[in-house]
Amino acid sequence: MADVMAIVSKAIFEKTAGKRPALGAQLAMDRYVSANKNLAPLAGGGKLFIVTVRPPDEALWLVAVLDQPVFDGAQWIAAPSGVAMTDVTHLRAQLQFESGAGITSKPGALGMSLQTPRVLTASDVGLLEAAAGTAGPVDPAIARRAQLLRGVLADPDASSPKQVLADELLHAGDPRGELIQLELALAGPLAIRRRDLLEHRHAELLEAHRKAWFPYKVGSYRTRGGFIRSVRATFRQLRAQAALFASEPVVEVEVEIDAGDGDKLASAPWLARVRHLIVRGPLGDDAFAQLWQAAPQLRSLNVTACGLGPEALAGLGDGMPLLDRLVLTANAIGDRGLANLRSWRHIDRLETLYVSSCKISPAGVTALLDGPPLAALDKLCLSNNRLDDAVAATIAARAPALPALRHLELHAAGVGAAGARAVLAGLPKLATLDARKSAIAAGDVAELVPRVRI
Repeated sequence: MADVMAIVSKAIFEKTAGKRPALGAQLAMDRYVSANKNLAPLAGGGKLFIVTVRPPDEALWLVAVLDQPVFDGAQWIAAPSGVAMTDVTHLRAQLQFESGAGITSKPGALGMSLQTPRVLTASDVGLLEAAAGTAGPVDPAIARRAQLLRGVLADPDASSPKQVLADELLHAGDPRGELIQLELALAGPLAIRRRDLLEHRHAELLEAHRKAWFPYKVGSYRTRGGFIRSVRATFRQLRAQAALFASEPVVEVEVEIDAGDGDKLASAPWLARVRHLIVRGPLGDDAFAQLWQAAPQLRSLNVTACGLGPEALAGLGDGMPLLDRLVLTANAIGDRGLANLRSWRHIDRLETLYVSSCKISPAGVTALLDGPPLAALDKLCLSNNRLDDAVAATIAARAPALPALRHLELHAAGVGAAGARAVLAGLPKLATLDARKSAIAAGDVAELVPRVRI
């Protein structure tokens, strides 16, 4: 985590602030357009202090502070700055920067000397923040909204931060507050007539303000509590939408990747906040391994048909400590892949596991179930694999390893009536067994229904 100071040119500054900007005014800047590598320390969190040099006497102005900006490949984006424009010329001799070099420049060259972004020391930050706090009347409404938005982003599932922000917005006459309140209400129990009225008003608000509130260019999105919670987009779209993650508590992402995008996905700054991820496209073993270590908040991961082999699941170690749902469907991981998965330290957290169409044999299922119990596993999907009644005997014999299993899918897996009986006898808590397109004869159907789906 680091704080950085960067300069905005006179031309770009005046394009935003006008030819005669006034100290004490707020620009509410929300981005800094630059891909300079010296801004990279901000990727770990921190603040970007934006300054400009004003003629005719080279006054140094602090014009914005971007808190926790996110890089989208071309610019750093954050919530709008609530800092008033402040003359910090008197700090020129006091700022030292992490390099210890301070500000040194010949007359007329101050702007040029600050072209390279510089990491600030804690003392530098204190000086700049103190100056900004005494420079003029900072709009308390903007500052408070930015603070309340940070509360929403920090706890996406909580209703209270959203409600507090909604009250603040309504007090200021901002209809976004009403949207937040409506969606919070619609998520709970309501009388039929009351729900109809709220849904009608909800549609009216979105018709009038959707483009202003949600201008993001993604494939689709879903809102909850007045904010975007789930998005579906290409990786290229997401790279260009840093403002989305800076302003909306997005925790669910379905992303479509192209060849070569896998490594970039693992380093995407928004990934650390996502809890539910679906990847579509050629991920491959190496990128999967990087992704596994880069997303500690994930609860659910779906990598159906992403071109994974058995080595993708080697060395999972301590990654994904919170994951409880894993979908590996249509990846050729085979028996070796299941054996590799078994070595994952947190496998006992899994509640749902899909390994359908993964070229698995009964030996692979044995490898998966041998060892400590899969204590939380509620649903296991083994459909469309090279299985037969032998797998049923394997599962039944290892019932103690599956104490929580209630749903088992063996669709098109070659299991016959004898196998179905063995599973049902060995797993008395099993609620459903999917044995469609199986080898179960018509005469055995009546005996096995309703616990078996045939």
